[in-house]
Formats: sequence, structure tokens, C-alpha cells
Amino acid sequence: MARKTKEEADKTRHLLLDAAEQLFWEHGVSKTTLAGIAAHAGLTRGAIYWHFDNKSDLFNAMCERAFPQFEEMMQALLVEDHRPGLTPAQRLWQHSCGVLQLVTTSQRVARVVGIINLRCEFVGEMQNSYLLDRSWLMEKVGNLHAMLSQAAERGQVRPGIDLACASGCLHSMICGLVDSWMLNPQVVDLENHCAQLLTPFFAGVFVDDCWLPAPQ
Repeated sequence: MARKTKEEADKTRHLLLDAAEQLFWEHGVSKTTLAGIAAHAGLTRGAIYWHFDNKSDLFNAMCERAFPQFEEMMQALLVEDHRPGLTPAQRLWQHSCGVLQLVTTSQRVARVVGIINLRCEFVGEMQNSYLLDRSWLMEKVGNLHAMLSQAAERGQVRPGIDLACASGCLHSMICGLVDSWMLNPQVVDLENHCAQLLTPFFAGVFVDDCWLPAPQ
């Protein structure tokens, strides 16, 4: 019986997250109420407070559910064993392409990224969202900086490149490409041109074509 109860609780939690994800995307976070989420899920408002403390807590849980693949990809970038035989520049290239491809192939990831960047004002009850946690953001940018530093140690980075600026630029460029694709996929076609869209940055930062995987 206990196992069944846990399964039912997990099902209820996912129903609420599904409803929140849909309503946040359709109406925006600020205009979506907890009561509306519960009603959309066919549940009572009390069900929400059984699983989540408030809207910010539910929002964070929605993000955490959508992003395990991002975290796995970041770990694969940092740990050479995941991509043996690739140089730091090549690993950074594959990681960047992979992030863009994930957004275009996973409806859930795309929708949650869209909610974060296009449907949410991080004020009031949302100002403490974990996605605004400086340590979270700086960790991601710091990981890109670490990989650029490894590439620089191997002589793969052009002389005079500021690695801190380059890591922040790469992070911002990827975020901007995703936002532009979601707003107008005819202008930024990530599904078919992610490599072409990333090439100007990599060509400007790295020497020759050292970031491209060697031909098989």
C-alpha cells in the first residue's frame, strides 16, 4: 500500500508540473495562479501545497525536471573520459552543438527554456528562483572558462583572447540563439544550421579549424 501511495503522489506531482509548464508557457508565470494550475490538472489547490511551498518552489521543480540532460552534458564536457581522444576545443564545440540540438529535439526542454527566458519576470515571489542564483550561473560560465583555459594551454586559442570574456560571450550567444529561434525559427534555424551559427565564434577564438572533430 505504501508503494502505491508513493506512486500516486509522484503521479500527482507530475500532473501539477505538466499543468504549470503548459500554463506558464501559454499565459506567462506572473499571470498563472496556483489555483489555475490545480484546476488545469484536475486537482485541488491543497494538492499543490502538499508538494510545493509556493509558485517559486513549483517553478524550480519544473526546471529541475527538465534539465538533467543539461547537467549530464556539462559533466561530459568537463570529464575527458566521456569524450576520449577529443581536444578541449573539440569537446567545447560538441558540447555547444549538443546544447542547441537538445533544445530543438526536446519539446519539454524547449518549452521550459522559453518560459525562463520569455515568459517570466524575476520579481516579487520569483526573485529567489534558483535560476537567478549567482552561484548557479557562475558555475556554468566557469565550466566554459575552464575548457577554454585547457584549450589555451594546448595552443588552440588565438593570441590576445580574453578567456573570461570569451566564456561569457559563448554562454550569452547560446542563450541568445535559443531565444531568437523560439521567437522566429525562420530567422534563426537551429534545427538545420546550429553548426553554421556557432562557427563565427569558434573561428574567431580558436586557431585554424582545431575545434572540428578529425575526419573519420
